[in-house]
Amino acid sequence: MSNKLIAISGDKGGVGKSSLTALLSEWMLYRDRRIKVIDADPNQTTQTWIDKCAEMGREISNSKANITIVDTAGTSGSSLIKYIRNADLIIVPFKPHVADLEVVIGWFLSIKATLQEKVAFVPNMLSKTKEQATGVEEAKKIVAEEDTGRILPGLVERKAVYPPLLNGSAVNFFKGKLDRNTRLETELLFTEIDKILGLS
Repeated sequence: MSNKLIAISGDKGGVGKSSLTALLSEWMLYRDRRIKVIDADPNQTTQTWIDKCAEMGREISNSKANITIVDTAGTSGSSLIKYIRNADLIIVPFKPHVADLEVVIGWFLSIKATLQEKVAFVPNMLSKTKEQATGVEEAKKIVAEEDTGRILPGLVERKAVYPPLLNGSAVNFFKGKLDRNTRLETELLFTEIDKILGLS
């Protein structure tokens, strides 16, 4: 398999980039893939997760990795980072609220067309509200109008499931005891990502 670079990005903080980075990393490891995880965010939330897992006896990154996953900073100018320019896939989590959507879509429209083609939006921290449903539909509409990028299946806000992931664990997330809905939604999302990258 050729080397793949996945950037978790978007010009908005607090949308779950680090959690999604850890979750995607766990998926790749669960599928017996060798990965390298880079935390390019000054907050170093993902690196802290990696360190906690190591303290529990589990190494996340592999020196012989052929898949690199990068957690980028949620600040202005992130589209210029070398990881974004060289990425095979740019995953952009977003909370489908009006204010968040304006920032994320504004970032998307500001980057080059060649990069827009690589963008996959992930509706994140979803709840069953009309505002969020409208936000997801608005994002789909914009992607359709631009005829580039894509919207992937989203993740529901599960405070008892996803945030604790960053506490680290000696056991892979997907080998743990997951409720049916969590397993279904995560497998749906990451199977789509596998298809995009030609890994399935």
